[in-house]
Amino acid sequence: MEIQLATPADAAILWPTIVELRPNLNRETFNEVFINQINEGYQVAFIGDEKLAYALAGFRTLNMFFTGKTLYIDDLVTNSAHLKRGYAGQLLDWIKDYAKENNYNHLSLDSGFQRKDAYRLYLNKGLEVASLHFGRRVNEL
Repeated sequence: MEIQLATPADAAILWPTIVELRPNLNRETFNEVFINQINEGYQVAFIGDEKLAYALAGFRTLNMFFTGKTLYIDDLVTNSAHLKRGYAGQLLDWIKDYAKENNYNHLSLDSGFQRKDAYRLYLNKGLEVASLHFGRRVNEL
């Protein structure tokens, strides 16, 4: 199945899948944040049809002293109706190729501790557990 890069017009087909990973979002907030993120360089690669993204990977470029030009994966999710079909693995392979073709130095993502199935995929695709990510909402500090 072909991997596509989303445009703002694809928000409706991305929504049912992204909300499975980001249940804190409502549709209006998603639409607004999606446009803002695209304007900041966020991209979404997805596998699906004209009605639904079966799986998607949202990513951006970061430049850091530690890792250099870094492709950071913000979101990687498969729609629950399309699990176990290899779509997330296909997206990760595509992203790895994209990073190589576009001269990135590093590929990075964060994953919640509860996502044990995702860990298996990341490790099988050659990623390493490199660090722990620490953070907190600013209004809670």
